[in-house]
Amino acid sequence: MKANPREDLGYGKRERFRLKLEDICYAWAILEEEEKGNLGKELWVNKVGKVSKEERYLALYTRWLISHLLSGIVSPKKYRYYTALILVKNLKLMSCKKLSLILDRNDSRLTKTQAHNIIQTAHKILNKDLLKQIELEALKLADQVIKRKEN
Repeated sequence: MKANPREDLGYGKRERFRLKLEDICYAWAILEEEEKGNLGKELWVNKVGKVSKEERYLALYTRWLISHLLSGIVSPKKYRYYTALILVKNLKLMSCKKLSLILDRNDSRLTKTQAHNIIQTAHKILNKDLLKQIELEALKLADQVIKRKEN
């Protein structure tokens, strides 16, 4: 058994891990499994394959953009949830498992001092249409969150 880096992850045999679906960080799992009536059960997933540079910067840029737009409006815990909504539900751009892995392993890169490098690299790697699409989805989401806060 490997050391457990997070309370909500349980590692099993053959490098598989278990996700508790109530954890808001795994919004994709909640959205998908709720429809199947599995909420409250555990979901087993296989080990994630190689993460591409494009996927990494897609997730990092989206997370930075959301945190920038909603800074002070929502708790830092919710940024991951909103990132999942945009990348997995709205744009369907990558696997849910990969998104979780990218955000876990690159969390330290999302600090204010490193944000500039993330933005620059994302603009070099990702195409302009995709960046526009992410920005539009993030703005829509921010508007919804702000309206909900005001009501």
